[in-house]
Amino acid sequence: MKRITLFAAAAALICSTLQAQTLTEKYAAQLTEPRTYDCYRTSEKIRIDGKLNEKSWKLARPTEDFIDIRGEEYPLPSKRTSARMLWDDKNLYIGAVIEEDAIVAKLTQRDTIIYHDNDFEIFLDPDGDGINYFEIETNARGVVLDLLLDKPYRSGGSFFIPWNCEGLQLAVSRDGTLNKSSDTDKAWYVEMAIPFDALKRDFKDPRDYKVWRINFSRVEWLKKEGPEENWVWSPTGRIDMHMPERWGFLRFVDAPAGSNTAAESESLDGEAYRLLWTMFYAQLDRKAASNNYLRTAEDFMLTDPETGGREITVEATADAFKISVAASQPDLRYTVDQNGRFAIEKIEPRTVKNWMWVRPDTSLSDSEYADKFRKVHEAGISAVLFEGYDSRIFRLCKEAGLEAHYWKWTMNRRELLDSHPEWYAVNRNGDSSHDKPAYVEYYRFLCPSHPEVADYLAEDYLHDSNLPYVDGVHLDYIRFPDVILPVSLWQNYGIEQTSEHPEYDYCYCDLCRSKFRQQTGIDPLELKYPMENQSWINFRLDAITRIVHQIAQKVKRNGKFISSAVFPGPSMAKKMVRQDWGNWPLDAYFPMIYNGFYYEGPEWIGRSVAEAVKAVAGRADIYAGLMFPDIKGDDFEKALDAAFDNGASGVSFFDGPDDEYLPKLKEYLDKRGFVPQN
Repeated sequence: MKRITLFAAAAALICSTLQAQTLTEKYAAQLTEPRTYDCYRTSEKIRIDGKLNEKSWKLARPTEDFIDIRGEEYPLPSKRTSARMLWDDKNLYIGAVIEEDAIVAKLTQRDTIIYHDNDFEIFLDPDGDGINYFEIETNARGVVLDLLLDKPYRSGGSFFIPWNCEGLQLAVSRDGTLNKSSDTDKAWYVEMAIPFDALKRDFKDPRDYKVWRINFSRVEWLKKEGPEENWVWSPTGRIDMHMPERWGFLRFVDAPAGSNTAAESESLDGEAYRLLWTMFYAQLDRKAASNNYLRTAEDFMLTDPETGGREITVEATADAFKISVAASQPDLRYTVDQNGRFAIEKIEPRTVKNWMWVRPDTSLSDSEYADKFRKVHEAGISAVLFEGYDSRIFRLCKEAGLEAHYWKWTMNRRELLDSHPEWYAVNRNGDSSHDKPAYVEYYRFLCPSHPEVADYLAEDYLHDSNLPYVDGVHLDYIRFPDVILPVSLWQNYGIEQTSEHPEYDYCYCDLCRSKFRQQTGIDPLELKYPMENQSWINFRLDAITRIVHQIAQKVKRNGKFISSAVFPGPSMAKKMVRQDWGNWPLDAYFPMIYNGFYYEGPEWIGRSVAEAVKAVAGRADIYAGLMFPDIKGDDFEKALDAAFDNGASGVSFFDGPDDEYLPKLKEYLDKRGFVPQN
């Protein structure tokens, strides 16, 4: 183990007569509490003769009697077996008492398959990671089989018999006669000294670990043709000894045998540990059934009582997986992979980057802005998106330790109305946004199919990215006009957009119609149901995407950060504004998850963030855009939780937060243990 491990008392199994069997119930036999043994120092030299007659052996506590490998609900073994352990600076000592009325051992050659005889077996995993562990077997003659296994057989593991436990001392004594069926015997005894140096792996000294995983097994052939009996110290829950996570805990106590010194009491989070292995066993069964692994935590169909609210992550392909479960110990998580490799990982504090959209106010003095930016920075906000550019304000922002980004409209441009009226988008009714904009007077959208438009916008953003104190550019309105508005805005315009209306459906300009006709042989104006023609939809999605690529190429060559405000989704974005931002090459996306616009609660923020994170698949950061007035009050922390718990790299506030809520933001970040990015 990477830390001292005493398994906490296992909780009662999850029971329900009204629902289908839970995973915890399904694997209950494999989730019982492993046994624990406190191993004390020997105060004398141990002579390895199989007698177990030293004083230290008499003071050492014996283990519980061995039971059926499948668990306590199976019949008790007909013959008793127990072990005891001691240690000193050089060796781990193991003694075993094996009751037997007919002592038999036919095998005489080292490294033969000893369990073909009745035998006694030891399994050792000093670092507790479930891989690269040791096995030592012996029969009543004292013949040894010792081997190293790279991982359990269930995960495709293989054994290495040429490994020898160098310096192993082993002796057997018998209270009875060997291989004589005419009399009745009583027992045979095993005594061994296992050198710590023999168990070194990858330059790791097993003495570095105060707790090991260990188990003992006795194979007994009660019937000549079998099957054999498997009696063990710590049951695995199935007939398989190669389940290191089910072995017992061996705790080394630096005190002489017979003393009252207790072992260190630090422990695993038993519930988290059990949950981790529940999911592991489910993955093995899934692989066996479908040659695939479950891909997400939700796929396991765990109940709330099973998860206990713990953070769970699953990374999986068809051939590999890693499961992580947050432990109750601060900043720790337990992990396991497809090989059964177990680890306890330190969770580094999560770094988040929070933003604000701000309209510069040139009336504020330098000192007023300095005070404002100081409060913003202290609250845990790292960057500001300014709509417009003012070198003084950008400089003051930077001096306060904040990033300064230039937020600018992209496709919605007024400055070209006089010089290039032909560049503006046209709706299905033939109206140009140059003359008759949709919804509001300022909706003057360009047509993305004009190559001159892409050139103009790329050069414009390149220029802006080179302005003093600018850390990056932020694209807004990089889309078509809303073919469908958020539901809360319908009443503003006296419309009900349950379907696409032609006056809000762009771009049917001559150039777009000609290009689409060249590609498909169809004039989009002749489509009876244009909203259902995927080729026509994709034509417009791709047109916007090409604009983004050209802008991003220019800005990134200049070494500047480029991001965009986008609609939630991206499934909604495609439908509402022809925005396929999941395929754009930007550094970050700010989905505007303004839940009040859609009559949704804060939980909707989480669903939208999850979709966005999945869409970019690690290629970019997702910063959840939050409408501050809609999340004030009880929804403030709920909205933040929804964003962060679903993978957002941070949040961005629109129209806030104000001086009342900036300290609340800081309190929230501290409570969650989040570290704002500097």
